[in-house]
Amino acid sequence: MAIHLILLALMMGAIISIYLPMITRTSQLLGSGPMANVPFFAVALLASIVIAVATGARGAQFQKIGTLPLWLLTAGVMSAGMIIGTSYLIPRIGIGAFFVLAVSGQVLAGMTFSYFGLFGVVASPLTWGKLLGAALVISGVYLVTFR
Repeated sequence: MAIHLILLALMMGAIISIYLPMITRTSQLLGSGPMANVPFFAVALLASIVIAVATGARGAQFQKIGTLPLWLLTAGVMSAGMIIGTSYLIPRIGIGAFFVLAVSGQVLAGMTFSYFGLFGVVASPLTWGKLLGAALVISGVYLVTFR
């Protein structure tokens, strides 16, 4: 794997560590987790359109949005649920425990999706290394969450 891709993925993880507490704070200031989504998604929509146009998206590509299968659009509902859930959980369990649990959920779900080839990902067999890695992640959850 190329080093620039590894660094980009690490940077994206760091950005998540910044923006989720920002959304949590927005929720606190507005007094509502669902309301924290409104300015977040408005800015995200505008930024996405600007980036799409700046990188060469054309009218035909925008028109294809209407042809997407409905099940793919549920990702927007999941995103809203993630933001609301984050706004609820971080003040209650702490940011460290939240991130360890969230990443663990990603690792375990990713292994499952990969094993079964779900959602268009290439199927990949379980190996002892992957199972050991998952066990270490779960051990890390215990150490961070329950000390």
